[in-house]
Amino acid sequence: MKTFNTLGGLGLASYAAVLSIFLPSTQAQDVSSTPSNTTASSVFIPPARDFAFALNVPSDSTTDLYFLLMMPTDVSWCAVGLGSDHMAGSLMLVAYPSKSGNNVTLSPRIASGHSEPVYKPEIEVEALPGTGFDNDTYTYMGRCGNCRSWSNGAGKVDIASKSQSMLYATGEPGNYLKSDALDAPLKMHYTYGNFKIDMVHATGPAGVPTIDRSENSTLVATVQGLSKEGKKDTAAMAHAIIMVFVFVGLYPFGIFVLRLGSWVRWHGINQGLAFVLTIIGSSLGFSISKLYNRSKKVNTAHQVIGILIFIFIFAQFALGFLHHRNFKKTQQKTKMAPIHVWMGRVIIVMGVVNGFLGFPLAQAPQYNYIMAGLVLFLFPAMILVVITKKFIQKRWKKSKEAAAQPNGYNMEPWRQSETQGGYESSATVSAGAPGQNASPPSMSSFNPYQAHGQVLGPQQNTREYV
Repeated sequence: MKTFNTLGGLGLASYAAVLSIFLPSTQAQDVSSTPSNTTASSVFIPPARDFAFALNVPSDSTTDLYFLLMMPTDVSWCAVGLGSDHMAGSLMLVAYPSKSGNNVTLSPRIASGHSEPVYKPEIEVEALPGTGFDNDTYTYMGRCGNCRSWSNGAGKVDIASKSQSMLYATGEPGNYLKSDALDAPLKMHYTYGNFKIDMVHATGPAGVPTIDRSENSTLVATVQGLSKEGKKDTAAMAHAIIMVFVFVGLYPFGIFVLRLGSWVRWHGINQGLAFVLTIIGSSLGFSISKLYNRSKKVNTAHQVIGILIFIFIFAQFALGFLHHRNFKKTQQKTKMAPIHVWMGRVIIVMGVVNGFLGFPLAQAPQYNYIMAGLVLFLFPAMILVVITKKFIQKRWKKSKEAAAQPNGYNMEPWRQSETQGGYESSATVSAGAPGQNASPPSMSSFNPYQAHGQVLGPQQNTREYV
């Protein structure tokens, strides 16, 4: 991850590389070390040094708070939560690049738990001069008119506290998020933690706080608490991997083995495994939907199609089971077979389409290229193998039919009946009296599974095709 690497040569107006040399100290700086000619403030920089935050409490106001947020270009978003060291009920100031990439969007949100915080338009945040983008750094200088208390007093910051709890988070590296929307969708945080801030130290004349740009800069009147890095939404990753594996791999392979070699048993085992994995993957999807604002209402195309597929696979499993059970009894194709075949094809197509819809919903459209590559390789490959197999079978059948002709060369004369070979007619004539008509052969001689009293084997069952 890119961090700020240099401070030298930069003016105070830019704040562009202000975090480059902050030492990862977790101790609060003594009040007396704050320069007397700067606005009163408390400053926090996390160990990863992927953003900086400074807060000023105006002594002449009972409602305002002034703050400064900065982050480098390769951090997708950053947020500071006021009033608590856990998400539920905290007021989150979430910053991310504007749609043009040349400014900063600041979204005030309130979290209800371990889920994406919700934008609250009643929180009054104003961007002040100096907000923008410069030297690979996004800077937001702001004033909040009602950030000391929110949600009818359920959340608040205590300006008289020398150890007010706060929390923070940053998005995963990358610039996937550029939006002017105040309710833009977020991915799960990559780093997160909490800290304590001295509100008394931050109290003084009103103004946007500054951050010391010298090489020995440290935290100012803040103490680092919990710090975690490398957080991933493993449930979402597992959901994607399982569902792609099932609908691009297992379900098509189950059809493939049935068409290739009529392996009904392996078809059933394969589709049964895919059925179980689909239930697991769908369950993960249902749980993920509760974490993000874009999916909480369960009204996106990906979710609606996913629910339909979830219902269809139960019907498909029941049809396949009933068809196979009835076939074993009657050795006849059932009316359920064509329904089972076509429903299976529809489910696979729906699953593949839904995969292409799912990645954009997860703010990861780049994975559609990987899925497209798998589909374009695996599906034609399986179809080509089946077509080749049928072509070879057809040629082999024609070869055998040609070899069985009386005037042709018979490659398997031992399989030819005696009548075809000319032996039975001669034997019958020699056995009868001269001029006596031979009796017609019995119907048993036409049984393809018997010849001259010898049983060639049991009658073969009809092959089960579904």
